[in-house]
Amino acid sequence: MEDKSPQRFSRRTFWVCILLFAATAIIYVDRQVMALTAEKIIAEFGLSQREWGKVLATFRYSYGIVQLVGGFLVDAHGPVIVFPAASGLWAVGGLLTGLATSVTMLAGCRFMLGIGEAFNWPSALKVTNALLSPEERPLANGIFNSGAAVGALVAPVVVTLITVYYSWRAAFVFTGMLGGLWVIVWLLYTRSSSAQMKGSPIALSDVLPAVFSILRMRGFWMLAVSAIIINGVNYYLADWIPLYLKTTRGFSFAAGNILSIIVYAGISSGNIIMGLFVRSIVAKGLSVSTAKRWALVLSCVLMGSAAGAGVTPSRYLAVLLLGLTGMGTGGFLVIYMTLAQDLSPRYIGISSGLLGGLGNLAYGVLSPYVGLLADLHRSSLTLLLIGTLPWLAFFAIFWAVPKDTA
Repeated sequence: MEDKSPQRFSRRTFWVCILLFAATAIIYVDRQVMALTAEKIIAEFGLSQREWGKVLATFRYSYGIVQLVGGFLVDAHGPVIVFPAASGLWAVGGLLTGLATSVTMLAGCRFMLGIGEAFNWPSALKVTNALLSPEERPLANGIFNSGAAVGALVAPVVVTLITVYYSWRAAFVFTGMLGGLWVIVWLLYTRSSSAQMKGSPIALSDVLPAVFSILRMRGFWMLAVSAIIINGVNYYLADWIPLYLKTTRGFSFAAGNILSIIVYAGISSGNIIMGLFVRSIVAKGLSVSTAKRWALVLSCVLMGSAAGAGVTPSRYLAVLLLGLTGMGTGGFLVIYMTLAQDLSPRYIGISSGLLGGLGNLAYGVLSPYVGLLADLHRSSLTLLLIGTLPWLAFFAIFWAVPKDTA
């Protein structure tokens, strides 16, 4: 059996994790351009919020479909090859969004972006699984996954400045170019690590049996509940919070964008805090599975803050409560990702792709209805669901995932 002792967490491995963090951060900057400039794009193209939800859904559909069928590419060829190719595609898709002249072209560019970005999490999970021991993975996953929130933290400042002084289109061009730069750095730095992160050849005739073996696992379907609910919460925070703060809570363009930083700071801190929480409890003698379950409980409590955010008359308190929601979301996702890794270690790309695909397709279906509720001034109902449904995901894991898996 391959040695995966904690000593393998070398300086080079650490910097590879930082590159994973950077890729995730750039991806979320790219995604947040859409959320942060939403009202300007909506006004230019004459869209309702429900129609805007349909544009957002095109990204989720392509993202979900590719995750469903493309995970085996990561397992077979390894992230050293697949990752930069996919990253180049989403960089081009982001850049072209800034050149869109119609709603159809806008949606098409987001569809392209989804195809490329779909490989980020399966690739990153494949890397941390190859380089780290089980007790080290939650922290490493927290490091790279916190890039999502850090990207969202940086985006409000960068995108607001670029949009105010130039245009919303210039913001898309900037982030696309940033993605292209990351591809070059990844190719140069990971040349000497290619052997550690190489894939295991998988014949096409073996793909379907591998998929069916995963689909027969009870744990897969219970994790699918989390993939749909918790990823849905995360996608809502990424896609709708800046627009919610401006249209529902009455903040200006700049203020709404900057205050969204509080929400994404919550996600970022939740990623790291829950990884450290698991490590500290395990160090005191508690089992890894028990530590993960306590982390999930704490995460669900924090996500319950969303219900209060929807009904409080104070718009500043609403921002604070949404920040706590983000913290719980980030924490839950860290534990969910380690469970996805443990589900089928040989086929991490396939299992994580199937789970992520289901989550994205479900959110794609729901996204226009989120916009419809916003048009009807009923966003408080969306936030109530965000505050309560995570407990369903928790109980699915608690009752149905075998203890040695969770």
